[in-house]
Amino acid sequence: MKKLPLIATFFTLASTVFAQNLKIVNAASLSAVSVAPNSIISIMGTKLSTGVAPAKDPSNPPTSLGGVSVTIGGTAAALFYVSPTQINALVSPTTPLGSQTVVVTSGSTTQTGTVTIASNAPPGLFSLSGSGMRNGAIVNAVNFSLSDFSPESNGGPTYLALFGTDISLTVAPTVTVGGVSAQVLFYGAAPCCLGLEQVNIILPASAAGSGRVSVALTSNGQVSNTVQVVVLPHQGQGAFPDDSENQTRSRELATLAYVPGTSLVLSTDENDDVVRVVDLVAKKVTQVITLPEGSGPAAIAVNAAGTVAVVAESDLGKVAILDLTKNPIAVVTEVVTDLSPVSVAISGTQAVVVNQDADNISVIDLNSHLVLKTITVGHGPAAVAADTNSKAYVVNEADGTLSIVDLAALAVTKTLPLGAATRGEGIAIIPGAGIAFVTVPAAGPDGLVLVVNLTSGAITSFNANPDRSGGSTAVAYNASKLYLANQTGASVSIVPVNPATGAMTGAAVTVKVDLGARALAIDTKDNLLVVSNEGSGTLVLVDLNTDKVTARIDAVQTSSAEGDTGGDDHSDRQAAKNVPIVSKLSPSSAKAGSTFTLTITGKNLTGATSVIFLLLDKNGNGNGEGEGHGKLKSSQPDTAITTTNIKVSTDGTQVTASVTIAASAQAGARGVRVTTPNGESVEAGNPAALSFNVTP
Repeated sequence: MKKLPLIATFFTLASTVFAQNLKIVNAASLSAVSVAPNSIISIMGTKLSTGVAPAKDPSNPPTSLGGVSVTIGGTAAALFYVSPTQINALVSPTTPLGSQTVVVTSGSTTQTGTVTIASNAPPGLFSLSGSGMRNGAIVNAVNFSLSDFSPESNGGPTYLALFGTDISLTVAPTVTVGGVSAQVLFYGAAPCCLGLEQVNIILPASAAGSGRVSVALTSNGQVSNTVQVVVLPHQGQGAFPDDSENQTRSRELATLAYVPGTSLVLSTDENDDVVRVVDLVAKKVTQVITLPEGSGPAAIAVNAAGTVAVVAESDLGKVAILDLTKNPIAVVTEVVTDLSPVSVAISGTQAVVVNQDADNISVIDLNSHLVLKTITVGHGPAAVAADTNSKAYVVNEADGTLSIVDLAALAVTKTLPLGAATRGEGIAIIPGAGIAFVTVPAAGPDGLVLVVNLTSGAITSFNANPDRSGGSTAVAYNASKLYLANQTGASVSIVPVNPATGAMTGAAVTVKVDLGARALAIDTKDNLLVVSNEGSGTLVLVDLNTDKVTARIDAVQTSSAEGDTGGDDHSDRQAAKNVPIVSKLSPSSAKAGSTFTLTITGKNLTGATSVIFLLLDKNGNGNGEGEGHGKLKSSQPDTAITTTNIKVSTDGTQVTASVTIAASAQAGARGVRVTTPNGESVEAGNPAALSFNVTP
């Protein structure tokens, strides 16, 4: 068994996650419910140490590190990592059970807190972000590679390794992937670190092509937090049949939004960092809208007038605001939110953005583009729906609650319990009825749906997936019917419900669509249900009258006439109508050790925030947005060249910047990139002809 790479990443969390002092949580899930002896915890606070120090040997961590020591119930805890805002520690196996005092001593300073020690505490799964949410710390159990995963590898099944803490070693855990049970091959202590457990599973073949789905673990009757993994199609299937096994794709469909009064939907792509406009009548992509590189658009919403769209840029901590009245459509501005915006809803002139890793929401005024208030909700918020009565409803996945937010008062007015082990992910409401539907895909293959009375808090439930092919994720309501996406089942469930109570009034009907049915939208003009299928890269259209599939649309490709090669690359992004373009540099060269004003001519440069000089390879290429797979990767900036005082002309055709070239700068060519809310610039014509030359 190999040593886990990136172990420091799993144990080191963003200090901005917590505002309160001395909060003690499970280091993987960040749950504060209880922790078990011999588990890893994180202690969050301020002035916990005078510096940063990691343990040299996590398989034998010391009880004193960087001048810091910790006791829990009078028993010393071993320390993996200390910093002024976070300590990662091992609860000693001899720590007494019950509510215990935690004492942190740093030099002459002592701080205290409390934690509940329980023999059967909820397990936690580690995530790559350290938040216990989104991409799981899940690797190929054979070669320990991080990627998206195919259901087969080298002619056999794909074996995955999950990592967590508080996982009981006395009874075998169970694991679900998209609600589908996975075979557990091994569970035990990981060899690298005390308190870390490893669970090896076989990736279920039935989950092939399901896309981004949740992984949950149950240990000794206790349910973990959920993390995510992307399950690719079988090799030869999907939008890019030539892709190799376990190869992260450059284009990966995420979410959908319908533009009211039109036959258009907006489809986000989390790996290509674009929004595609799809005409449901013409049955094709009509425009590609670029977002900043690395934005990871996880959600999108459109206002009732169909004039504004808000895109959650989950990897940047921002939202992009699109003006849908413009041709071409472009990003007007970006608004900073908080960590990991993953869901967005619009009520009137307010956008409600769920910041999952920060346990809060940002309420944004769509006229001023200002954050009106950041409001704390429950732990691990995952989804939001908004009503016309200035109310928003936030599903808190990690702590099993639902927050009701008054958007006029900008405050949480009520928190409803859904169940401590309930990992709700999707929400839809019946407008004006006070009824919400919450999907719980990690609950199993039956498609569990909770029906929540938002006034009384009463909860009933039903199973929406009669095929038992996997949990239901996305959910939409229209005209006394509930529509649910079954990602691992490649299907949609249609459930007739009472519009006053939300109760089922008939049996669920299953409609087969395509691989990875991840997102839904209702086209009220053409009376269509639009299903975004991540695994196949298609939109499937279902007639709302007959519940029959009427068409399929390729939603990851445009056309060769618009610059799309048709391959698994970012060529569609580079040819987008709103992409910033650089056509001329003046001057095109300068001496090392000089300061000058650079004028950049092009188009779509409005809102430029930076000008970066990039080191080029021997062929004059910047290796920026070429035909690689997965997320876009910028080439290396030259730190010897700095820019300040960036100004943009009113028509967005010219940028000026003050440039300083250090005397130590090496002679040779550089690429020049302008960063804007609409993405990073590409070069018109020959990139080598537009390079900037540093002379001795």
